Amino acid sequence: MTAEITFAEHPDGTDYRVVVRHGDPTARAHHEKLGFADGWGSVTEQLARLVENPAVR
Repeated sequence: MTAEITFAEHPDGTDYRVVVRHGDPTARAHHEKLGFADGWGSVTEQLARLVENPAVR
């Protein structure tokens, strides 16, 4: 699995993009079964909290 994460300025704040590539459909299915999609959502929520509330640092 390869993940490309980019941040860019956006008129409403920050554009956050994650592109994940798997070597084959079997690897993708395995990561999906392990809950990687939920994990990316958790990471996004944690990053948002950190940026929106500097006291969390």
